[in-house]
Formats: sequence, C-alpha cells, structure tokens
Amino acid sequence: MIRRRVDELQQNMFVIHQLVIRDKKRSLSSTFMGELWEVINPLINMVVMVLVFGKMFGDGSSSRFPLYVLTGTTIYGLFTSGTTMCLNALMGNKNFLIKTQIKKNVYVDQKILSAFRNFLFSLMIYAFVIALYRIRPSVTWLLFIPDVLLTIIMMLGIGKILAVINVTFADITYFYKIFTLFLMYGSAIFYRVDRLSPTMQKCMTILNPLYTVISISRECVMERMYPNWKLWAIASVYAGGCYVVGTIFFNRKIEDIVAKM
Repeated sequence: MIRRRVDELQQNMFVIHQLVIRDKKRSLSSTFMGELWEVINPLINMVVMVLVFGKMFGDGSSSRFPLYVLTGTTIYGLFTSGTTMCLNALMGNKNFLIKTQIKKNVYVDQKILSAFRNFLFSLMIYAFVIALYRIRPSVTWLLFIPDVLLTIIMMLGIGKILAVINVTFADITYFYKIFTLFLMYGSAIFYRVDRLSPTMQKCMTILNPLYTVISISRECVMERMYPNWKLWAIASVYAGGCYVVGTIFFNRKIEDIVAKM
C-alpha cells in the first residue's frame, strides 16, 4: 500500500515537472525577459503604487511605506499568479486529460508550483529591500512560512474551482480579473489600514482572506511581532474551507468535464 502511494507520488511529480517544462517552452516565461518580468512584477507594482499613492497614504520619506506596499504586492502576486494560471489548467491540457489515466489534479498542482517557484525568486528581492531598511532578523520571521503555506492551500482550492468552471464558462477569466482587483483594493496594499475605522478593519479581516494573510506577513516581518491568534484562525478557516470545497467540487465534476472535452 505504501509502495503504491510512493510510486503514484513519483509519477505525479514527474508529470508536473514535464508540464512545467512544456509550459515554459511555449509561454512568455520561456524567455529571459519573460521570466524576469514574472519575478520583479511585485517590485514594479510597489514602485508604481508608492509613486501614485505615497503622498496620500504614506507617512513621509523616512517611513517604511514602500516596504509596507511591497509586502502586500509580493503576497498578492503569488495569489493572483497561481489562481489565474489555474484558469487554463484543464483547457490547456485537453489532450492529456483524455488520453492519460493519472490524477487530474496534477494539472492544477503544476500551476501552483510554477507560481510558487517565481514567488521564491521574488522573495530574494523582498529580502534585499528588508536589508535596505535595516530591519533586524527576528524569530517571528519564521511565521512567514506557515502564512505562505496557508495561502498556497487556499490557492489550491480556489484553483480547482476556477479550472473546472473555466471549461464551461470561458468568461470567468474576465470576471476573475475584476474580482482580483476588488481583492487588491480591499487588502490595504497601498494604504495603511490604521486609517480605517475599527469596524471597517474587522470587516476586511473577516471578508477578505488576502488581507488577513498580508496582515500576518507585515506583523511578523516588519513589526517583528507575533500576529494575533484570531488572524491565524481566520486564515486557517479560509485555507481549509477553500481546499475542502475545491477538492470536493473538482472530484465531482472532473469526469463530466473530461467527457465534454
């Protein structure tokens, strides 16, 4: 039983690796500039937002406002990159779905893995900016790891839902772009959340999971403090809930989706 599980895992990882290589060869990221763009995109978004909104929402030239924004754009970039790529996870592998017997969720896993890979390179830029601001290392930085893991688990669930819906409802691509914009504006990426009323802050914490995971990152990295357990609870509920719902929805619909293809 264990041996079979190991063989299955190895097979899935091999398929994921081959899909990553194939997608890189036929996509923008196959070029050096395309790869570079995906990696530095959070930094570019940070620079634009600071230039546009710095006077309105920053606290002066000596503040950490750029780093505050970069923390948000880095997490937001991981989330939007992974989930958006999942939209085409099934449609882009139509022939594989019909001809192979491997588990279909590897096509979603591959998209999340690709986004995470670019995220790791983006973290190098993030670490460089942290060094520029001379923020001393702290044990609280380790909490950034489970925060990212919760984000990835949530992305897997959402990605499975998007992949299935996109097969029968192609316009979901445009609706999702609008949805992610609302997520961005509600995630306090380019404005300091302490400017909002306590009631509004609570609403954002409960209704916007992206705001919650970004808040955890800012507190454990920038403020070097332990985030409130309520933030962890909310992020965990969203991650677990999205993953369970997405997995159930995907498993129930995948055979019908393959048949329609």
